[in-house]
Amino acid sequence: MIPTRLTADDRAVSTTVTYVLTMAITAVLLGGLITAAGGLVENQRTQAVRNELGVVGERMAGELTSVDVLVQAGDDPAVRLRARHPEQVAGRYYAVELVTGGTPPCSAQQCLVLSTDDVTVTVPFATATPVQPGRMSGGTVVIEYDAVNGTLGVTKP
Repeated sequence: MIPTRLTADDRAVSTTVTYVLTMAITAVLLGGLITAAGGLVENQRTQAVRNELGVVGERMAGELTSVDVLVQAGDDPAVRLRARHPEQVAGRYYAVELVTGGTPPCSAQQCLVLSTDDVTVTVPFATATPVQPGRMSGGTVVIEYDAVNGTLGVTKP
């Protein structure tokens, strides 16, 4: 049997190797945590954009139906509503599109389609007055009845 004695040099090498291995494992673990946290943050941001687009879409749909109720109830169809909405949701610009006739991605007769580069939200709504299809950027909009065409339209102010 060979006796095993560690010299001072052997102990120094052993301590250095242990230190290097500990640092390498720590770096790998930290890299994995940062990568996982980055994916989680992006998922949370996408969900925030989706939620905010849904809120803006529901508000606009409510405004369209309110204008429709006024048009249907009144003798004077000159109805115009200026509605303020944010220009960005969760730091991203978005577009609003009025889609009619069940055109994808809208499966209903009329929908608002709000979209950013990577998130799209569809909000169906119903009005007795036909809606003029169109597309615009988010932000303040004007909803008004066009008596000549007999349609509701959404435009930028």
